[in-house]
Amino acid sequence: MKLPKCSIETMIKSLSESTLNQYNSTYKLWWKFCNTKHISPLLGRTEDAIEFLQLLLEQGKYKYSTINAHRSALSLILQDKVGEDFRMKRFMRGVAKLRPSAPKYDFTWEPATVLKHLENIATSEDATLKDLSMKLITLLALSTGHRLQSLSLIRIENINITPDQVQILIPDTIKTSGPGKPQPHLQIPFFRTNPNLCVASTLIWYLKRTKGWRESNKGPLFLTFKKPHKKASKQSLSRWVKGTLHAAGIDVTQFKPHSTRHASTSLAKRLGLNIDTIHKSAGWSEKSRTFAKFYDRPVQPTQNFTNTIISSLS
Repeated sequence: MKLPKCSIETMIKSLSESTLNQYNSTYKLWWKFCNTKHISPLLGRTEDAIEFLQLLLEQGKYKYSTINAHRSALSLILQDKVGEDFRMKRFMRGVAKLRPSAPKYDFTWEPATVLKHLENIATSEDATLKDLSMKLITLLALSTGHRLQSLSLIRIENINITPDQVQILIPDTIKTSGPGKPQPHLQIPFFRTNPNLCVASTLIWYLKRTKGWRESNKGPLFLTFKKPHKKASKQSLSRWVKGTLHAAGIDVTQFKPHSTRHASTSLAKRLGLNIDTIHKSAGWSEKSRTFAKFYDRPVQPTQNFTNTIISSLS
């Protein structure tokens, strides 16, 4: 039965922008594969999908999570019940054993290193817009533990400033959005003991500095610091955070911008913050194992065992 175009558009709305981008990369590879096999990309069978995934497995160092994402993308467009087929399930179990998902990092960095760097950047009219922009997004990422994708969706009409704190609601679809799941609601208190590290004050200064480039009190929070000052994309925010980490002395060849989420949530646990509070603040469900499995990491050691032993002779 052919679905009407309007219902297909509604179905697509169930997917986040990042998921659509991820699926798009799958479809490009799938279309190329189907062309070589002389089969229709929309009429491929389960065995075709398994052959395609096996090819990807052999060509690259893909982990289970990547292969599973490709499988999900194919399940969305193929008429065959790819995901439910016992052969596909058996194949994915094999992938899980051959290429198990592993944490991206064994260690994380110490947030104090970056915070000390940010403390030296003025939160006033003396700061350049570039410095202020990079400082705000990095402080938000560290102080909330949220993904940059979520922070890129902040709109000024969803910001409520009170005498004690700044509240930010993010109603847009994000990676963890779903029926019955709460949307991010950031509560950022004023940190009056150290104004240079006060996230709320930095945000207010940023709004003042960018007010002249906004047509109204609506629209995205983050604007590019170069003319014509359009909405800053998630990729732009990632570059800003990467630049800040690099300036603070973090090895950005090892740690990506998303590592702010690892660093801040791991520090919160080391300082004794309740696990449920960490889950809630960073957007994980109470029963989620994501933090324990992939994000809770010790700080990268600064001393080497071998060097310590050998240097003892001198």
